Amino acid sequence: MTRLRLKIRGLHPRKTREKIAQERARLDHASERLARTRADHANRLMRLDNEAEELKRQVEEARSRIRNLRQERSSPEDDERSSPEDQGPPPAAATRARLGDRLVDERILSQAQLDSAMARQRDYGGRLGDILIDMGFATAEQLLPFLNEQPSKGRLGDMLVASGYISQEQLDKALSFQQKSGGLLGDVLLSLQMLEPEQLYRAIATQHSIGRIGAEISLDSQIRLPESMARAYGAVVVHQYVNRFLIAVNEPLDEERRTDVEKYLGMPVEQVLATSSEMEFFWKAVYEEELMHESTSKLIAEKPENSAHVTFTTLQKVFFSVSLFVLAGCLVWNWLWTLIVLNVAVQAVYFSMSVFKFAIILFGTKRAAQLRFAPEQIAAIDERELPVYTILVPMYKESSVIPHLLRNIEQLDYPKAKLDVRLLIEEDDVEAQELLRSMKLPFYYTVLVIPHSLPKTKPKACNYGLIRARGEYVVIYDAEDRPDSDQLKKVHLAFRSSPPECCCIQAKLNYFNSNQNMLTRWFTHEYSMWFELLLPGVMQLDIPIPLGGTSNHFKMKALKEINAWDPYNVTEDADLGIRLYKEGYKTAIVDSRTWEEANSRYGNWIRQRSRWIKGYMQTWLVHMRDPLKLWRDLGPKGFFGFQVMVFATPILPLLNPLFWLMIVLWYGAKLEIISLFFPGAIYYFSAIELFIGNFLFVYSYTAGFYWITKEMRLEGDKTFSFSLVKYTLLTPVYWIMISIAAVKAGIQLITKPFYWEKTTHGLTLEDHDAGIPGSPSV
Repeated sequence: MTRLRLKIRGLHPRKTREKIAQERARLDHASERLARTRADHANRLMRLDNEAEELKRQVEEARSRIRNLRQERSSPEDDERSSPEDQGPPPAAATRARLGDRLVDERILSQAQLDSAMARQRDYGGRLGDILIDMGFATAEQLLPFLNEQPSKGRLGDMLVASGYISQEQLDKALSFQQKSGGLLGDVLLSLQMLEPEQLYRAIATQHSIGRIGAEISLDSQIRLPESMARAYGAVVVHQYVNRFLIAVNEPLDEERRTDVEKYLGMPVEQVLATSSEMEFFWKAVYEEELMHESTSKLIAEKPENSAHVTFTTLQKVFFSVSLFVLAGCLVWNWLWTLIVLNVAVQAVYFSMSVFKFAIILFGTKRAAQLRFAPEQIAAIDERELPVYTILVPMYKESSVIPHLLRNIEQLDYPKAKLDVRLLIEEDDVEAQELLRSMKLPFYYTVLVIPHSLPKTKPKACNYGLIRARGEYVVIYDAEDRPDSDQLKKVHLAFRSSPPECCCIQAKLNYFNSNQNMLTRWFTHEYSMWFELLLPGVMQLDIPIPLGGTSNHFKMKALKEINAWDPYNVTEDADLGIRLYKEGYKTAIVDSRTWEEANSRYGNWIRQRSRWIKGYMQTWLVHMRDPLKLWRDLGPKGFFGFQVMVFATPILPLLNPLFWLMIVLWYGAKLEIISLFFPGAIYYFSAIELFIGNFLFVYSYTAGFYWITKEMRLEGDKTFSFSLVKYTLLTPVYWIMISIAAVKAGIQLITKPFYWEKTTHGLTLEDHDAGIPGSPSV
C-alpha cells in the first residue's frame, strides 16, 4: 500500500519544522557570537579610550611642569629673597615617604618632580615608585637600589607608634583588649577610637608595600570585574593607566587571586588599600544595578514560587471564581441550607483553630520551651571565640529616634571590634542622611543609602544591607528597639547548644510604654501572649514559626542560601519563617527581650496592623499556590500548623464582624431569621463555641501578661505591674479594632498589595528608656 505523504506546495510539514528549528538554532548561535564580539570590541574601545585619557592627562601634566620650570628660571631673584633656613621645609615634607626624600637628595628627582608625583599619588593613589616610572621621572633600574635598601616592615602596632598615630600606652591598652576579646588589632584600635581609619589603612598599606586609594577617582568609564568575582575577592577597578589597572581592595590579594584578576583584565594590576566606607562608595558607584537586582529580583529569578510579586496566580483566580460561582449556584438552589452548611463549616474551622492555638499556648508554658542561660554561663564565654555579628537597622523618616538607636546599640555587651552595624537609609530620607553625616560614628557603623526603586519596602532594604555584610550571624533591629544588653551573647550560646539545622533564634518582644494608654495596654497583652507563650509552644510542637519583625537572629550562610527576605511581602518576617521550615531549618526562642515602642495612636496602629495582616494574606496565598506540594514539604502537622498560624491570623478577624452582627440582631433585635441558621443542635454547639472560644482567647491574653509579669518580678524587675492584668477583660474591644484593620488589609491586598504602610515611631509620652531594666544613663 502506497504511503500517502501530506505535502504543501511540495514541502513536507515535519521536515519543514525540523529545518526551521535548525535555522533558528544557527541564528541564535550566530547572535550569541555577534553579541560576544560586540562586547569584546566595546571593552577594547573602552580600554583604548581610557588609555587615551591617561595619555592626555600625562601630556597636560608635562606641559604644566614645563611652564613651572620656565617661570622658575625666568625669576631667579625670587629664590634669593629668603634663605633656606628662613623658608623651612615644605608643608608636605613631614608626610612624604622616605623614598621620595632620598631620591631628591641623590638628585635623581627634582623637588618639582617629587611634588608632581606626590600630587598624582594623592589624586589617584598607588605606590610612589610606580608613579615616578609612569611619569618618566625615573626608571626601574634607578629605583631598585633604593627599594632594596628600604627597612623591613615591622609589626603593625609598632609601626603605628613609630608614625605617631598612637602612643605606646594606647597600644598596650589595645593589645590587652585583643587578648581578652580577640579580633584584629586594627579593628580593636578603631573600636576604641584611638586613630582614624585613614591612618590605620595607610599603615597597613605600607606594611604590605602597596599604595592607598587616592582622593579623585572617576569610575564612570572604567572596565569592571564581574560582580561575582569582585565580591569574592573584595576588589573594584578604580582607574586605568596605560600599562596597568588600579584596583581598590579590602585587604591585599594573595598571589592566586591577583593572577586571576590580571588574567581577566588582560593587564597587570596595582592594588590600593581602601577603607570600608570607601569600598561601599565604590560598590554603589560601580555595581548599583547588580546590587538592586539582588535586593529585589533574586528570589523571583531563582524561586518564583516563593515570591509574592504576583498576588493571585491564574490558578488561584480560577479557583476562587469557580468557588464563588458554585456558592452562588447553591444559594439559588437552596439558600437556607447552603447558609446553614456554610455556617457550620466556618464555626467548626473557627473552633478547631481556637482550641489548637490554646493547646499551643499550653505547650509554651513549659520551661524548656525557651532556651535559657544563667548569668554564670554568659560570664564564662570566651570572647575570643565570638564571631563577627552583623546588625541591620532599616529605617525611614525616623531621625528623631536615631540618637536613642545609637545609644541602645552601644549598650550591647559584645566586643565592638566584632560588630558590623549597617544603618539602612532610603535615598529620599535626606534628614536622616544629614544627621548621620554630622555624627562621628565609630568605624563599625556603615551608613548605606538605598537607591530608590520599587517596591520600597523594609525587606528590600534588608536584602541590600545583607549583600556585603561581614558577620557570621545577623540580626534585624528596628530604629526604636532596645535589646537586652546580653542578647547577642545569649544567641551565640543558643546556636552553640542547638542542632546544626537550627539557623534562626527569635528573641522575645515587648513594650516599654505599656501603661501609656488603653491601646498600649492591649498591645502589650497581645505581645506578651504571642512571644511568651504562643511562639515557644510552636517551637515545642515543631511547626512553622511566623517570625517577629525584629530581633530575629540568623546564621548568615543559611539566610543567604534561601535568598533572604521577599521584598514584595509586607510581612516579610512571617514569610521567612515559613520558607526556613520548608527548607528543613529550625527556629528556637531565646529567653531575651527586645523592648519596643507600642503604638499609642489609633490611626497609626491601624496602618501598622493592616500591613501585618495584609502580609499574612500574601504569605498564605504564596505558599498555598500548590497545596499538595506544601503538604509534602511541611508534613500533616506542619501543614495544619501553617493554617492555624498564618491562615487564621487574617481570616478570623474578617469573620468576627459577621458573627458579632448575628449576635446583636438575635439578642438585641430578636430578628427571627437568625434562628433559621442555627437549627436544633447547631444552636447549642454555637453557644458553647461562643463562650468557650471567647474564654480561651481572653484567658490567653490574661495568662500571657500575668506570666511575664510574674517571671520578671521573680527576677527583681518591676517593669510591668499586676494592675494591668484587669484590662485584659476588655480585649473584645481590641478585637473590633483588629477586624477593622483586617478589612482594610483585604482591600489593599487587591488595590495596593506591595504598598508599605509607614508606622510613625517616637510618639511615646514617657522617656524612651523609662522603666527598662539596666537602661544606661544619658
